[in-house]
Amino acid sequence: MEQRKPRWGSFWSLVVIQSMNSLNEKGVQFLLIALGIWLGTAMQYPLSVLIVLPFVVFSPLGGWIADRYCRTRLLQGMVLLQVVALAGMTVGLFIKDVGVAVAFFTVFCVQAMFFSPAKKGLVKDMVGSRYIGFASGILEISSMLALLLGQIIALGIVYYLLRRWGDDSGWEAAGWPCAVCTLAAAGVFVLSLALPRYPAVGRRPFSWSICWEHFAQLRLLWNDRVLRFSEVGIGYFWFIAGEMMLIALQMAQEAQGIPGGAGEHFMQVLGQQRDSAALIAWISGGSVLGGALASCLCSHSIRTGLATIGGVGMTVSCLALVWLPYGHPLFYAALAMAGCTAAGYLVPLNALLQDHADDDKRGDVIAAGNLVDCALGMLAVVVQLGMRALGMSGQAQCATLAATSALVTLYLFHELRCHKFSTQMH
Repeated sequence: MEQRKPRWGSFWSLVVIQSMNSLNEKGVQFLLIALGIWLGTAMQYPLSVLIVLPFVVFSPLGGWIADRYCRTRLLQGMVLLQVVALAGMTVGLFIKDVGVAVAFFTVFCVQAMFFSPAKKGLVKDMVGSRYIGFASGILEISSMLALLLGQIIALGIVYYLLRRWGDDSGWEAAGWPCAVCTLAAAGVFVLSLALPRYPAVGRRPFSWSICWEHFAQLRLLWNDRVLRFSEVGIGYFWFIAGEMMLIALQMAQEAQGIPGGAGEHFMQVLGQQRDSAALIAWISGGSVLGGALASCLCSHSIRTGLATIGGVGMTVSCLALVWLPYGHPLFYAALAMAGCTAAGYLVPLNALLQDHADDDKRGDVIAAGNLVDCALGMLAVVVQLGMRALGMSGQAQCATLAATSALVTLYLFHELRCHKFSTQMH
């Protein structure tokens, strides 16, 4: 395949576009969660399902479209659809109709599903195989940082506006930040119009069977040893990431003695969620640092050995969280280390998956990976709720994560010992 000169200006524009998409997604989700608390409705669980459900339902169709048509055009269309969805949410909030707001949030989640394979598929087009390790890592850590900022900013703004405008201004406290997100998304759409176009390489015609060929996509992923190796590791990252976020929230709740928030004053519960976000900030801050380091190390080649080093780090960090007292400086350091090593573990695996996939099937491979990641993310919620129902403390749950991390690390070490995946670059 002919190697193109890397287009770094276009790549950094792509980073800004996908970061704003992630920030808006998490920001409006937590605006609705905060509104739900104000209304006395627990919206966090249905909204979490809405985020991953389109990946499960539409994954094959999203992969086919990303291979069959120009990925740049697809990405631009999804950014425009994001503007429409956010505008609809804003209207729903100002007319005080939560059903309308949630309906347009669902549209936002659907566009995010089609946005993902287009975004990831463009990375290799823009920078080529040589720099894909660095570029993929930058894309991942910028998305993580945007998701974190979206959550913290949304809760902080609603908390501030309610204190300033009064407890009866919940709709306005959610509506005005959503309007700002809409304007920001419109600006990003303008930026997306400058992205270069690359010709579509897929030639498969449309058939209705594409809409339900989930198992065919998974078989494509599973039958290739390199792709299987990559996705086992990537999928586990999203499992442990989902677990760690929920465990951090439980730890904060246990430490503050708030039994689930039922019957508590709205501002007290929202303040507790804001404090919980600080724990998540330690994890995500570590993730940004680890992702940046791994991206630099993979700047000229994909160093898959980082995955096993990261796996060992995750295992040690989870064990440390079992024994360290909550609130101790070393406890926060262990949270940051868990995030740092997890991101360092993810970067080379993501790069390997994107580089090894055939150009005409890259969208299908990415869509299949998204399906696995979302399924494991949903499993993480079920497992954590189950452990909590059994009366396990947050720190006890970290022991189970240490055990599973050790098993996955052993698998990765075994595969790397037998196969030199890092040299199999296109």
